[in-house]
Amino acid sequence: MEYVHGTMIINELMNALIKEAQLPFQVAKLEGDAIFLYMLVEEAASKMKNISEYLGERILKFFEVFSLKLKALQSATTCKCGCCSNINLLNLKGIFHYGKAAINKIGDFTELSGVDVILVHRLLKNHLKEKRYLLITEQAYNKLTLPAGSHVVKAKETDKDLGTIHFYVYFPTDTNSHEVTAWKKFSTFLKMGIGILLVKTGLKKTGSFHNLPHP
Repeated sequence: MEYVHGTMIINELMNALIKEAQLPFQVAKLEGDAIFLYMLVEEAASKMKNISEYLGERILKFFEVFSLKLKALQSATTCKCGCCSNINLLNLKGIFHYGKAAINKIGDFTELSGVDVILVHRLLKNHLKEKRYLLITEQAYNKLTLPAGSHVVKAKETDKDLGTIHFYVYFPTDTNSHEVTAWKKFSTFLKMGIGILLVKTGLKKTGSFHNLPHP
C-alpha cells in the first residue's frame, strides 16, 4: 500500500507540473520522475512580445504550482504510511538550458538529440547539495529576465566530455501564500482515492519512478 500511495503522490505532482507547461513549452517525454520540456525559442519569439520576461516568470511558476499541489496532498490525507507522512520532504529541481537540438518525429513521439541535450542530462548529476533549486546555464541566463529581486549564484561544473559548464543557480523559497481551498482538498482526496482503488482492483498499473540514469 505504501508503494501505491507513493506512486499516486508522484503522479499527482507530475500531472500538476505538466498542466502548467503551457505553450510554447512542449512535453518531449517523461523520464522517470522528471519531465523533459522544450520550446522553439525563435518561433515563440516571433509570436509574442517580451519573451525574455515571459520565460523568467514561467519557469519560476513551476515551483509555485509544485508547492501548492504539495500542500493540497498533505491536507487531503490522514494516512500514516511512510510515503503519506513524508510528503513534505518532496522537492523540485529544474535545469534550464538554451542550445541546439535535432528534433525527430517517430510516430507519436518527439525525440530530441544532440550535444546540448546531453549537457542538460549531465547537469542533473551536479554537485549542488540543496534539495530545491533552478539551475540556469549561462546560455539560457542570457535569454531570459527573472522577476525583480530574484537573486542568483554563479557556479560551474566540469564534465569529462563537455569541459567546464558555467551556470547560475536560483534557490526558490516556499513563499506561496495561497490557501488550499476546500474544493482543492476534496478533489485531490477524490482523485487519490479513485486512483488507489483502480490500482487495487487491477484496472490501473502503478508507474515506476526513479532517478534518471547516466545518459
